[in-house]
Amino acid sequence: MSLEKRSKSVLKKLGALAGIGIAAIISYEIFYWLTHVYEYDARIEAELTTLSSRIDGEIEKVHVKEGDRVKEGDLLVALKSDVQRLKIEALEADLEREQGQSAKIEAEMVAFQRDLNSRLATKRETVKARKTEHATIRNRYELARRNFERSKILHQKKLTSKKSFEEEHSKVLIIEAEVEKSSANIKVAELELAEISASRSQLDVLETEKKIANLNIEKIKSLIAQEKARLTYHFVRSPIDGIIDSVYKYKGEHVEEAERMVLLHDENSLWIEANVDESQLRHLEVGQGVLIDIDAYPYPFQEFDGVVTHIGSVTTSEMAGENGLATGRTRKPTQRIPVRIKILDPPEKIAPGMRVEVNIQIYDQIRF
Repeated sequence: MSLEKRSKSVLKKLGALAGIGIAAIISYEIFYWLTHVYEYDARIEAELTTLSSRIDGEIEKVHVKEGDRVKEGDLLVALKSDVQRLKIEALEADLEREQGQSAKIEAEMVAFQRDLNSRLATKRETVKARKTEHATIRNRYELARRNFERSKILHQKKLTSKKSFEEEHSKVLIIEAEVEKSSANIKVAELELAEISASRSQLDVLETEKKIANLNIEKIKSLIAQEKARLTYHFVRSPIDGIIDSVYKYKGEHVEEAERMVLLHDENSLWIEANVDESQLRHLEVGQGVLIDIDAYPYPFQEFDGVVTHIGSVTTSEMAGENGLATGRTRKPTQRIPVRIKILDPPEKIAPGMRVEVNIQIYDQIRF
């Protein structure tokens, strides 16, 4: 066989092998295309948290910078709070004064009650003693009156002298006067007792003053609690463990209520948002495996695994407020469904907004 024929034979074999290889590659690509859903313009998303000022004020210090990792509760921004602290100190002084007033009234009530009880006890004993004295005098009067009646009878029978009769009569009159005086003394003592008992109303006045003071104390405590809560508004703290994405305000700047100051995200809440062609929707299911190529970590050096966690129930155009209609001269627009994918093994350095390519494995759902 000549060299020329041999060369042609080798070329034919090589061509045949190349054709087989190309056919195999095309077949593999077709199979791969049929068993996978591709999306080349997906993005990494995250739950972004925007922290805004809750009051008007001037920034005293910004404690973080972009890229910082923070923990929940860490101080991010502090506003000047001198005026607010002075308000709290003034209210605390008012509280101390009202508490002193309440304590003073309480002491007055205790002293008054003690004095009142003492006076009442003394006057009750006085009334009791005078009633006892009155009873004694009354007994003497009854005895003197009986003696007088007997002396009167004896005098009428000429059995006693006139002088003796007059003496008995005089005793009756004297003791009768003592009875009347004793009775008057009892009435005076009882009136004085009633007057002392009436002074108990002063205790009611003190009780009312104490209630007013206590109400003022509770009111001031409530105001202090409100002002202390407002003081916390001067200190913007992180609500999550996260990474600072943006700082919008700096020391010395004036901020108004609801004006944003810091943007951060939770690095553990990252996911991929891929808008998949509606024609592939029937092949998608939650739980399907995903191969992920991140532009910052180009394939084939690194590839990451993921899983479908959510399939949207409305197209992106509807979410954007578009109706998706087209005129007779335009092509029918292609609708896309948002699909959320969790990265199972994310790289250490990753940020929201980074571009990725996703390859959703749907071969279990393909029906040839």
